[in-house]
Amino acid sequence: MFDVIAGVLAWFYSITSDYSLSIILLTLIIMLVFTPLTLKGTRSMMRMQELQPELKRIQARNKNDRPKLNEEMMALYSKNGVSPLGGCLPSLVQLPVFFVLYRVINGLAHVGSNGEPDPKYLDKDSDLYVDLVEEAGQMVSFGVDLSRRAVDVLKIDFVESLPYLLLVGVTFILSWFQQKQMKSRRGNAPSTNQQMEMLMKIMPYMLPVFAFMVPAALGIYFIASSLYRIGQQAFIHATMKPVVVVTPSDGKDDPIDIEEVDQPKTTPKELKNRKSNKAVVAEESRREERAVRSKKRQNGTESSSKKQRSRARTETPKKGQAKNPPSIQSKRTSGDGRTRKKRK
Repeated sequence: MFDVIAGVLAWFYSITSDYSLSIILLTLIIMLVFTPLTLKGTRSMMRMQELQPELKRIQARNKNDRPKLNEEMMALYSKNGVSPLGGCLPSLVQLPVFFVLYRVINGLAHVGSNGEPDPKYLDKDSDLYVDLVEEAGQMVSFGVDLSRRAVDVLKIDFVESLPYLLLVGVTFILSWFQQKQMKSRRGNAPSTNQQMEMLMKIMPYMLPVFAFMVPAALGIYFIASSLYRIGQQAFIHATMKPVVVVTPSDGKDDPIDIEEVDQPKTTPKELKNRKSNKAVVAEESRREERAVRSKKRQNGTESSSKKQRSRARTETPKKGQAKNPPSIQSKRTSGDGRTRKKRK
């Protein structure tokens, strides 16, 4: 694989006689070959994202029954024609090729143990190998030596390092835009892989660091690959509908039959907890006021009963005095208490 990719790069150089154009053409050709796999993996990931609500329901229903969980998940995959490995398998196939491409481009600036340029993986009879050796390992393209690193040039001369810093800046902008583009493409669908989500967040900041520490030829490779991926994502946006998670209640999906999990009844205490803080404070305030009024009434009743008992003790008749005072006679009665009519 190293020999094949290096041979294609040397062939492009024999046509263009330019290092940058040769690297760009090699990168685009390899990415174009893997475009069908990329599109297939993208479709599979989008379909998996649409099935996430159903997968969560299955996991909640069979969280204590692993065999049943696997059985229902495989039934869901089979019914919708998707595979759990469909999204990552194309990427795994491409990874070794891009690793070789990275090593071949990096090997163009290799220097042997004797201090002489010794490009790796190239045929010594190729024009690319001969020019690299004759030019002492320099890869001058558009006035920039692609064999040098931005970090080394910056230590020597800031003005001379501006083209290299421009390559690093363009790498960051394209990487950030690509990450934002993929995130907008995903829509409101949840992420299927948390590790991949974290990697996508870090990559826009790590790739410029790589471009700053490696030969500028690899910066050309980063820029070319980012531009192609951005165009590829634009094509996906134009030909594929964005991912929209549809719940089973909307009636747009046909999920598998799964029993609903019984929801526990809500207790009064839980209802109270759902109230707003303002309502809870007002209710507590009214309860305290009622308690204060009740306490005042109880205190008033006790004090009145105490007064009555004390008054009764003070009005106790003296010795030889009648206990009951003479009743006041009505005007219509005489001394014996009979009415005038009865006396007649």
